[in-house]
Amino acid sequence: MELRHLRYFVQVATDLHFARAAAHLGISQPPLSQQIRLLEEELGVLLLERTSRRVALTPAGALFLEAARRTLEEADRAVLIARRAAQGELGDLRIGFNASAPFIPQVAAAIHAFRQHYPDVQLSLTEVAGPAQIEALVDGLLDLGFLRSAARPVLAQGLTATLILSERLVVAMRPDHPLSNRAGLRLSDLSDHSLVVYASDRSGGFTEALFALMRNAGVEPLVAQSVREVSTLLGLVAAGVGITIVAESLSALQSAGLVYVPLLDDRATSAMWLVHADTPSLSGEHFLKIVRTSGSAQTDAHPAA
Repeated sequence: MELRHLRYFVQVATDLHFARAAAHLGISQPPLSQQIRLLEEELGVLLLERTSRRVALTPAGALFLEAARRTLEEADRAVLIARRAAQGELGDLRIGFNASAPFIPQVAAAIHAFRQHYPDVQLSLTEVAGPAQIEALVDGLLDLGFLRSAARPVLAQGLTATLILSERLVVAMRPDHPLSNRAGLRLSDLSDHSLVVYASDRSGGFTEALFALMRNAGVEPLVAQSVREVSTLLGLVAAGVGITIVAESLSALQSAGLVYVPLLDDRATSAMWLVHADTPSLSGEHFLKIVRTSGSAQTDAHPAA
């Protein structure tokens, strides 16, 4: 039995007239009558009662009509699902991100726009530290990853990094801190000031890069506390445990009651990258297109040597 046989039968059962059904189907009447007979022979059931004056459904035909319609609806739905999946409008998209990514307007806007344009794609967002993101991308556990790195990230073969933005680092502190009234600071100004920093296993290399910047400026980092969450980081700074250095996008968290003073050193910057396979999934490509049309993204592919 083929789907076309069901379609023929449903049309005849709807019109209860072979000539009209044939016209609706775009075929001639004799082949239509033959296909219905073949269907009945295959089933071993009389579906239609035919006389010279009328066509009527048998009891078996009426029940078969309901089942045939459901089957055709499911078949049409299966075709639609396949086509939409092939166009990247269905399926899953798994995105990893670091702690500060959601506070970057371009990132938040891209996620929102993707959800609006592709509501039937299951979007999975997971906080993952930098090196672990690369591993997850290589292993196929993530499709995309937002990664913070001042320089381009070291990529495995087959991965590409798209630059989302580069931003200045700022010093966060209590309003009553001695450095809070400055218009700008240099790393050398932070000597002997206690720091609250991300734990190394959570910072994705940010803390190590920061310490290297400070030491190049002749400042030895004085760590008062290392933490694993953004809320804890800023909360302890607000409590006076120390100052911290974060990307400028995090200064949007004004509710913490902190002062943010920019660092003026040339190298006191950080960048957010979107890392993905050279040939992403269709859903991933749709997400990348949204990011790129924001006008700020730049692709930088660097397979590992």
